[in-house]
Amino acid sequence: MQGAQKLTPLDASFLHLETPRTHMHIGGVAIFDPSPLGTGRALYEALARAIAPRLDLMPRYRQKVEFVPLSLDTPVWVDDPDFEMSNHLLRAALPKPGGDLELQELIGRVFSRPLDRRRPLWEIYIVEGLRDGRWALLTKSHHAMVDGISNLELATILLDVEPDPEPDGRAFGVSHWEPEESPSSMGLLINSLRERVTRPARLLSAARAVAGQPGRLGNALRDTASGLVAMADHFGTSSSAINGRTGPSRSYRYSRFPLEDFRTIKAAFGGTINDIVLAVVSGGLRRFLITRGVDPEDEALQALCPVSIRDTRERTALGNRLTMLLVKLPTAEADPKRRIAAVRSTVDALKARKQAVGADFLLNLAGFAPSTLHAMVARASLRQIAFNLIVTNVPGPQFPLYCQGAKLVEVFPIAFLYDGQELAIAIFSYCGTLNFGYLVDSQGMSDVDVFAECVGEAFRELVDAAKFEAARPPVTSRQPSARRQRAVRTTSVGSTPRRGSVG
Repeated sequence: MQGAQKLTPLDASFLHLETPRTHMHIGGVAIFDPSPLGTGRALYEALARAIAPRLDLMPRYRQKVEFVPLSLDTPVWVDDPDFEMSNHLLRAALPKPGGDLELQELIGRVFSRPLDRRRPLWEIYIVEGLRDGRWALLTKSHHAMVDGISNLELATILLDVEPDPEPDGRAFGVSHWEPEESPSSMGLLINSLRERVTRPARLLSAARAVAGQPGRLGNALRDTASGLVAMADHFGTSSSAINGRTGPSRSYRYSRFPLEDFRTIKAAFGGTINDIVLAVVSGGLRRFLITRGVDPEDEALQALCPVSIRDTRERTALGNRLTMLLVKLPTAEADPKRRIAAVRSTVDALKARKQAVGADFLLNLAGFAPSTLHAMVARASLRQIAFNLIVTNVPGPQFPLYCQGAKLVEVFPIAFLYDGQELAIAIFSYCGTLNFGYLVDSQGMSDVDVFAECVGEAFRELVDAAKFEAARPPVTSRQPSARRQRAVRTTSVGSTPRRGSVG
């Protein structure tokens, strides 16, 4: 379609799922040491000059959403002829003392507001007034544009691996972007109708190509069928002490954990870092339920865990390349060692049953329907798939990054809430630290500070268990002495008695 790019079914779903109470944007906050440029206008103008040419590598950030008339087809991306950097690069300042609490409260306010669909769906706030002269970049992008991985890759394009390679952005040259003329509403409608006429022929051609590879087709069908059966186990209604009617206001808190401690836990109990993350979350939820007077035995909590299917060729590609795992969390398990074993067993079983393949099939199935029906299918699917919260874990770089000569100190990720959700947890690793970010509904989960402390206690419990396991002496079976072993060998079955001995 000339001048327009159609959203994928999954990307469009995030538009259709958005309501005045559920905002489908994600982001993060990156905290920096003081910049050689200082703060204020000088820092803002330097960042604006650096970002403008780099947006040539990310054309989606100058595009907005257009809807096909009568919602007969999936929305499209078109260039915004009125694009202005000042509408997207914004300034904010924290009140004194500029600590964690003040920053977290600002994030809650920013993420309580939806993005303006009349413009490209992203914002970056330059946050000044942090303690010790530090400053931050708070990013906010619609999930229809990016997933967690592509959001990370695009964010790092704005950063450097050296303190000051080209502080003013000259390394990227001058922006040569010119908006492409967008089709009219009637043009979008005609193009959509024309595409629907030709779609059956394209599907038939694709089917013929696949038919030429029966082995590949058989494997795909088998994996999809297995995945759909695994997904069927998770259909139903999700309800728990951490679910309720989602409101429009958000609160945000974060926690810091040493990555080395996660490796210690992994060495003691096996599994992956992601398994350990889920075990920590499970333990935190268990403690939190108890603080609310809820018996963990009565709550069968399930997490929706996005899984990236993005390969190295798609590192800077926009849009969403992900599917999901639905993981039953062992919150009823009091023993931390058995808790992590339960997580490992559950995740391994889901992978063996190809649940992610089935989820990918369901997520893309709605793309064959008109946009209005697609919206209904997206909302109905989430109501049928029972989950209580989102837990997403994105690995980050383990080497320092810089912006305008300032070192990036730490990064905290921010997820989003589906309708009926009160808690979403995002995890991001950077330079030896694993940071947890907790986005909550302000009214439904006003005790988010208590939850953050419960997660910290569950983490320390696992670290202590891992250190105790490592300090235990190795279990060895008692071996007979060398003299006894020789005696046993001389009288073993099949030996020949010496002449004159008793036989």
